[in-house]
Amino acid sequence: MRIFLEVIIVMLFLSFKLFSQNMYVCEKYTENGSPIGIINRLETKSYGKPVNILIDNEKNFNSHVLYLFIDKLNDGKYVPFDSKIINLDKDKFWAVANYVFVEAGTYEIYFLNSSEKKIASLKLEVISEIESILAKDLGSSQFVFCDMIVNDRPMNPISQLSISERGGEVYAFINNYSPFNSDRIIVKIWKRKEGSSEYQELISTKKFRVTSHWSVTFFKLNFTDTGDYKIDINDKNNKLLISKVLTVIN
Repeated sequence: MRIFLEVIIVMLFLSFKLFSQNMYVCEKYTENGSPIGIINRLETKSYGKPVNILIDNEKNFNSHVLYLFIDKLNDGKYVPFDSKIINLDKDKFWAVANYVFVEAGTYEIYFLNSSEKKIASLKLEVISEIESILAKDLGSSQFVFCDMIVNDRPMNPISQLSISERGGEVYAFINNYSPFNSDRIIVKIWKRKEGSSEYQELISTKKFRVTSHWSVTFFKLNFTDTGDYKIDINDKNNKLLISKVLTVIN
């Protein structure tokens, strides 16, 4: 009976302590990484509310990077909302990311280590002081250009690509929020001629295989010339799903 009780106690402890790391949303923090003004429920302004998202690892991270993910509750499930890369000082046992919440809602915020293992997580309710502030329409497709993809999520979104800094390579991330219902997507890249407002010069057409029940996919694009480009994402019947503009500079 004693052994049985000890097992139950251990199981209860593990159920309450899923992660050894401590994580906080706070107003400020000390130079030693202690949170000041811990926030459990955030009231945001029309222009947003800045906070600090802090993780205390209680020991050195033994890694050079952390991945911060923010998911938002939508129709009863958490869906990808935003993400950031945090560069680490290996000698520190804590890290912090600055973030501005604009939209009301319920969020799950969590960190992945360099092995893409979740090491800390919390939930945050964000309320708006102005009722008319609405969450973004998650029913429409999402198209993001970014530096890399981690855990099937875009990291470091960009709107301008530098050929000299990034070698002209960029990842395109598509979240259709519903199945593609197609075995491939067709990507058309158009370039805007100087002095014109129209994207009339077709640079290339690429086809990427997908599975019909997928709603998310990503792929790499390469640009060698500067200019303004429009990238169209079409289904196999050339029906436009979404498009986005990208500026390429030296």
